[in-house]
Amino acid sequence: MNNVQSIESLAAGDAQHNLFRTLGPTLVISMAYIDLGKWLVAVDAGSRFGYDLVLLVLLFNFSAILYQYLSTCIGMVTGKNLAKICCQEYSQVICVVLGLQAWLSLLTSELTMIAGMAVGFNIVFEHDDLITAICSASVVVSLLPYTLSHLDKKVAGIFNACIAGFTLLCFVLGLLISHPHTPVNMNVMFPKLSGESAYSLMALLGTNIIVHNFYTHSAFVQVQRRSSVHTLGSLFHDHLFSILFIFTGIFLVNYILLSSAADESSDTLVMDFQDAMELMHQIFTNPAAPIVLLVILLFSSHIISLTCIVSGDVISENFFGVKLPLSAHHLLHKGLAMILTIYCAKVAGSEGIYQLLIMCPVIQAMLLPSSIIPILRVSSSRLLMGRYRIALCVEIFAFLAFLLAVFTNIIFTAEIMFGDSTWTNNLKGDTGSPAILPYSVVVLVSCASIGFTLFVAVTPLKSASNEAQTHLSSVHSQRETLGTTHRETTYLEKNEHEEFESCSVGAVLMGSSEGHTESVHEHTCRAPYLDNCAHEEIERSSVELF
Repeated sequence: MNNVQSIESLAAGDAQHNLFRTLGPTLVISMAYIDLGKWLVAVDAGSRFGYDLVLLVLLFNFSAILYQYLSTCIGMVTGKNLAKICCQEYSQVICVVLGLQAWLSLLTSELTMIAGMAVGFNIVFEHDDLITAICSASVVVSLLPYTLSHLDKKVAGIFNACIAGFTLLCFVLGLLISHPHTPVNMNVMFPKLSGESAYSLMALLGTNIIVHNFYTHSAFVQVQRRSSVHTLGSLFHDHLFSILFIFTGIFLVNYILLSSAADESSDTLVMDFQDAMELMHQIFTNPAAPIVLLVILLFSSHIISLTCIVSGDVISENFFGVKLPLSAHHLLHKGLAMILTIYCAKVAGSEGIYQLLIMCPVIQAMLLPSSIIPILRVSSSRLLMGRYRIALCVEIFAFLAFLLAVFTNIIFTAEIMFGDSTWTNNLKGDTGSPAILPYSVVVLVSCASIGFTLFVAVTPLKSASNEAQTHLSSVHSQRETLGTTHRETTYLEKNEHEEFESCSVGAVLMGSSEGHTESVHEHTCRAPYLDNCAHEEIERSSVELF
């Protein structure tokens, strides 16, 4: 599929300025953040809690900017996508679980895309048959990636980037035009958390940070590793500018939806799908808004389909070791998403679609903490990143963002297990409304996610473990070398001491022998003299006698 490969050629393009090479992949990635499910989450949270969660939405958006930027840095510096690095640095069990989480994140993105398209068809054409709308949406989003297959990869890449840019522009400007008087209430922006807001908080976290986008973005930009060192440094700044610029627009839209819902729903609380649609109609007052909404959903679905194909290929090849044709990834994901969406519509009707659009971001948020840890470890590894290792201040900010995601999941898990909020009772089935996902499954996934996060957090990278082991072996060998040298030195000193003592004893013995020889020689020389003296003494005594 040349249309899919065109995105990678866009990142490796021959544009004279780096900004186009960085803005294109970021625009393509950003389409996953503007489907109808993301809109409903913001509207639902604003109608229920007003401005209480605005500051947390800002922090979630900042976290998304930071992690997307770190993912691009990892891809450019190492020349590998994040999934491949995880496969090299973690055990097979961890890689399989990370792959399952990424694939589940990919599936939830497909679900919200098809469900959102179905709702858009019903709104524009005023049709109430959800099953027909879901089937039509599935066919349309399945055929969209093949529309540009006849084009050259470079031309198709530029065209896809232009579609993504146009969609995002319509998304932002459409809201600003439809709701020009958006209030900014700074007095109530400090977060006010409760058990009731835990569900909406998790959904907002999942709408702002999407797990599989980490792997996709790093796969798009890994071809830029061939750039020179000077160009690579400038690419970092251009990627940061592109991500900051686009995600700021996404936050602006979320803020407008949240604040508008907070103002419009002062007398109405969103309880079901019909309430949400009525509130959406109050926010989008322009008569052309439904048409613009459908165009945005069509274009964004086209780009999301392309990115999901790339994500599926990267995830299956690196985490599971399975290489499938790109068309197989495309049809497999779309078929499974269509079946699950039809099931939700059959079980609970329009209310089931509404629950699906809200539940998918919640599942995304459950998968998030453990998927952040590889980004933190790899980007801060001097062995893998070299001199492009992130600065200490960036590492601290990334760690704080990670703690925010973990604490959000812990609050959600505690509330769903021990709380008595309205949404908890809905999941348990106490209110009588049908639930598309059993309560036990939600509890199991939530607890398993936190447990796996703790396990990955205490598991170091293989390269870091090997480096530490090599360092310990080096220290041990140095100690052994020093010990051997010390023993050799002691042995030499002992030998020298023994040789010195032997020489001293030899010298003493030699001196005594020489003295004895001299005494014997002296005694031998003096003997004739003594004999002569004795003979003269005898003769003198004889003369005196006579």
